[in-house]
Amino acid sequence: MPVEPKLAATVILLRERIPDLESDDDCEFEVFMAKRHENARFMSEHHVFPGGSIDEQDSSKDSGARLVGINENVINNLKDICYSPSTLWITATRELFEEAGILIATNKSGNSLGKIENKPKKLKKYQSKLQKKRITMTDVLSKEKLFYSASNLQYFGRFITPEISPIRFDTQFFLCKFPHNQNINLFCDELTESLWGSPRQLIKNFKKKQIKLIFPQYNTLKRLKKFRTIQELFENSQDVSSHNRLR
Repeated sequence: MPVEPKLAATVILLRERIPDLESDDDCEFEVFMAKRHENARFMSEHHVFPGGSIDEQDSSKDSGARLVGINENVINNLKDICYSPSTLWITATRELFEEAGILIATNKSGNSLGKIENKPKKLKKYQSKLQKKRITMTDVLSKEKLFYSASNLQYFGRFITPEISPIRFDTQFFLCKFPHNQNINLFCDELTESLWGSPRQLIKNFKKKQIKLIFPQYNTLKRLKKFRTIQELFENSQDVSSHNRLR
């Protein structure tokens, strides 16, 4: 019998890039990836996008009450993935903060993180407590009077690990613009190093065996390579469906 895949969410973090005028790589954005620890049980030493499986607090009533900006049409198109697809946005937000220290949230007015944006030490303390299970992501947002911001995470696609694998995930991929006033802070128990690169450059690194990728990451980069700008990527990724497979 195949192993039942665990629901998971991962974030494709994007930032602006100056094109290399000396090459044919005219892409105006780059993608964040991090290398998994050599002792990891799954995908050790492979470069991945930040992400992980749903946990209990993600689907709690308190967490759901702090989610704003959700598009009900999008949710309806993902109903066959799970009972409450909005939970996936909460998981993506938590995993991005837990693994990379990047907080995607909004205040009540919907346009800012408020004073915590200028307090990197405070963000690191929250991140550390979250990693050690001493606090939940919803606790962090509640203390800072912030909310999960669904509008900052755009659904991109789905990948289900093949049935032959002993560890399986049903992973939802989200696009997210990098907040330039924050800093990457890796969860070193899981991730050992990070890099930014255009999709074309990352694929080139993989082919030169400079980095390791598994199929979902490789195929996602191939799909991202079709677009020149972040705006073009977002505008052409609005056809949301659970059948939008990354393959």
